[in-house]
Amino acid sequence: MFFVLSGFLITSILFQNRNNLNASKGEILRTFYARRTLRIFPIYYLTIFILLVFHKYTGTNIKHDFIYYLTYTSNLNFLLHGHWDGILSHLWSLAVEEQFYLIWPWFIIFTKKKYLFSLISMFILIGVSSHIIMSDFPWGAILTTSCFDSFGVGAMLSWFIFYNKSALNKFYTLVKTLSLILIALIIFGNLVLSKNYWTILPLRTANSIISIWLITYIYLNRDSNKGVFRFFLSSPILIFVGKISYGIYLYHNIIPQFSTILIESHLIKSSELLQWFFKLPYSTLSFNSILVILISWGSFKIIETPFLKLKKKFVPNKKESNTG
Repeated sequence: MFFVLSGFLITSILFQNRNNLNASKGEILRTFYARRTLRIFPIYYLTIFILLVFHKYTGTNIKHDFIYYLTYTSNLNFLLHGHWDGILSHLWSLAVEEQFYLIWPWFIIFTKKKYLFSLISMFILIGVSSHIIMSDFPWGAILTTSCFDSFGVGAMLSWFIFYNKSALNKFYTLVKTLSLILIALIIFGNLVLSKNYWTILPLRTANSIISIWLITYIYLNRDSNKGVFRFFLSSPILIFVGKISYGIYLYHNIIPQFSTILIESHLIKSSELLQWFFKLPYSTLSFNSILVILISWGSFKIIETPFLKLKKKFVPNKKESNTG
C-alpha cells in the first residue's frame, strides 16, 4: 500500500504540474526534486549520521555499509549480502522509493499524453515480470523493478482521474471485482493449499490491486457523509498520525533498540514501580509506541516543519488556462 499510494500521489503531482502550470519541463523537474528533498532528506540523513556515531549500540553494519544508506541503496546492499541489517532493515523500501523518483518524473514529463496509459501499463508489466524472473532469488522482491507493479497500479488511478475521468467508475468496478477474486484466492491458497504461490500473479501485485480498490473507494467517496468518512477518515487523530507518519516509519524500528538499553540500564534500576510496570504484558510495546509517537511529533514540529515551509519557494508558475 505504501508503494501504491506513493505511485498515485507522486504521479498526480506530476500530472498536475504538467497540465496546469506554465513551466518548462526542466522547471517542473527542478521543483519536484527540490520539494521531495525538503520532505525526505532532513530527518533521514540526521538519523543515519546519528546512528553512525552510535554504531556500537545499533547492532547493525552501518559503519561498514554506510555508503549504501548514504546513497539510498540499502535494498541493493541486502540483496548482495543476502540478509537484513537489524533495525535498519525497513529502509529498503525508502531506498526503492528514492530510486523510483530518479526515473519516474522524466518518463511522465517527457512522454506524450497519448502514450501515458501505455507507459504506466508497461511499468506494471515490468513489475510482474521482475517478480516472476526473480522468483528463484530470495531477495528479488526488494529490487526496484519488482516494485514497479505497485507504483504503476497507483499511477493508473491517477491517469484515470486526470485523463479519463468518465471511465473512473468502470475502473473502480474492475479493481473491486479483481480484488474480491484475489482475496478469495489468497484465503484459499493459504488455508487450503497452505502456500502463498496460489496463482501466477505475484502476491505483491495482488496486494497492490486490493490497495488501489480501497484508495479508489476513498477518492470516490471523499465528500460523502457516510459515517466512516465523517468520523474515521476525517478524524483529527488520524490526520495527526498522517502528519507524523514519515517519522513513525523512519523511527519505529530504531527507537526500541535504544529504549531497551535505557529501560534495562536505568529505568528499572531506579524505581520499583517501573520494575513492576515493565513486567506487565505488552508494557514494553506500549512504552515504545508512545515513545515513537512523541519523538515523531517532536521531529515533525522541530525538524520537518521548517523544511516543509521552504517548499512554497519551489512552485512552478501558474498559467491562465488549462491545457493538456
